[in-house]
Amino acid sequence: MKIILASKSKRRQELLKMINLNYEVVPALKEEIIDNNLTYLQNCINISLNKALEVKDKTMGDRIIISCDTIVVKDNKIYGKPKNSEEAYNMLKKLSNTSHDVISCLTVLQVKNNVEKVFQKQGFGRVYIDSLTDQEILNWIATNNPYDKAGGYAIQEEFGKYIFKVEGDYYSIVGLPLNELYRILKELEIV
Repeated sequence: MKIILASKSKRRQELLKMINLNYEVVPALKEEIIDNNLTYLQNCINISLNKALEVKDKTMGDRIIISCDTIVVKDNKIYGKPKNSEEAYNMLKKLSNTSHDVISCLTVLQVKNNVEKVFQKQGFGRVYIDSLTDQEILNWIATNNPYDKAGGYAIQEEFGKYIFKVEGDYYSIVGLPLNELYRILKELEIV
């Protein structure tokens, strides 16, 4: 059965390699829209599902589509991917010297003989960031790395030097609840 990752994220691709999956990449391209009438968890789950459904409509045959959405939440506010340097600066300033939650919502959509089966799981983590100076924030922004990452940072990149503690599922913080994915694929007898 064909396995499709509905993401162009290099981080997610690297994580899939850890479980020795042969897969192809067909990224979901629609804008991720936050519905303020839903909780942050419901938004995350819906975005992940919508990515899988978008890629399902673009592909054919028996397949398994893996999609995920990762959000950063602090004080019940979602910190998405910053659109510009000012937004990245403000976001990182608010995350500085405090902790926040990171949630990755996983969807595995199996299409077999035109029958769809959906599995959804979530992974949770908490990240503690040092007090960042303005110059440290500006230096990070100058790398152009904040723009494709929820919260404007990636724990596994250079920014990791500012993180002094994590709790929960590390791989969900990176962007994919790896153990949850492995369990689903095991249940489907893919691994």
